[in-house]
Amino acid sequence: MTRPLKYKTVEELEAAIKEYFNSRQLQVMPPTIAGLALWLGFEDRQSIYDYKDRPAFSCTIKKAITAMEDYAEQRLLVGEGSSTGAIFWLKNHGWKDKTETDINVQNYSLFEDDVERKAKKYVKTNKRGKKKVKK
Repeated sequence: MTRPLKYKTVEELEAAIKEYFNSRQLQVMPPTIAGLALWLGFEDRQSIYDYKDRPAFSCTIKKAITAMEDYAEQRLLVGEGSSTGAIFWLKNHGWKDKTETDINVQNYSLFEDDVERKAKKYVKTNKRGKKKVKK
């Protein structure tokens, strides 16, 4: 049996999240997922993600997480203090600081045609119909 929702409506959740961000601004503290979870009265961060999985609340939670992401980005661009924490936070939320290249060939037909053409150059048929490979 699942627990009843702490926030029954989107408006109720949005109001609580707005209060959280306002309180953090007044205290000059960075917003965090764990901080938001505690503010909302949840036991852990997972509850935030559980609400995110519910279609009615998904957009609201995504906006809150994006606001935290915005804060981390600003810390990197403004350069206040150490940016290591901001980089770590962004990496844990899908950002990457490296370029990945996919080298898998998706269309083999061009490659196969080229191999066949080159193979015909090297294979020579003799008078008896036996194939002989050039050396």
